[in-house]
This record gives sequence, structure tokens and C-alpha cells, in this order.
Amino acid sequence: MATPNLQEIDPEAAVKQFKEFIGAYNKITQMCFKDCVHDFTTRKISNAENSCSINCLEKYLKSTQRISTRFQEHHLQYTDDSPYKAMAGKS
Repeated sequence: MATPNLQEIDPEAAVKQFKEFIGAYNKITQMCFKDCVHDFTTRKISNAENSCSINCLEKYLKSTQRISTRFQEHHLQYTDDSPYKAMAGKS
């Protein structure tokens, strides 16, 4: 698969994708910070806070990846069972 030229990239789609990425990044950052950081008496990040935040991010990424994989499997199964596919084969 060839990579698109810069002229072929839709600027509106790129901006939309970037906004979605920033939204997801902010959501996970806020969620993990809220769950893991509790001591505001020092500027130093404790080992427990660091471990918690890393585990939080890894868990989020793994669950997102698993959901995406399951969605793709479901989508492929749906398109394989689609009545449109059967009709296309008759043409």
C-alpha cells in the first residue's frame, strides 16, 4: 500500500483525527491522574503513583486494543453474513 502524497491528505480529516486523539489523551490523562495521584504535599512523584499511572495507561491501551479487535471481528462476521454479499455473488 502506497503512502499518500501531502496533496492527497484531507486537511479537515487530519484536524478531526488530531482532535479525537487529543480528546482521548486528555480523557486517559485525567482518569489516571484522578485514580493514582493523591499526595499533593510534595512535588515529587512517588513510586506508587508512578506504578499506578503506568498500570492505568497499559490497562486502558490493552482494553482499547481488545475492543477494537473484537469490533473488527464482529464487523468481518457481519459483512461475511450480509445478504448483500449473497446478492453480489448472483450477478
